[in-house]
Amino acid sequence: MRRFIFRAHDGEIEEEGRKLLASLDVEDVDVIRDETVAEAWLDDLEARRTIYGLQEIREYLERLIKG
Repeated sequence: MRRFIFRAHDGEIEEEGRKLLASLDVEDVDVIRDETVAEAWLDDLEARRTIYGLQEIREYLERLIKG
């Protein structure tokens, strides 16, 4: 099971997400296309999944880069 899900609302963003994660050698993120990404946060909230904002994601990626 992957640690994180990256939801993308179109193919271009999905591909960019995959490229970014591959370039950083990140393997614990699943990139999926989700046409309902605007509403998906509610599903995640109700399922008690943790929702990360941009700042948390940025800090996570910086920690990965710094090793």
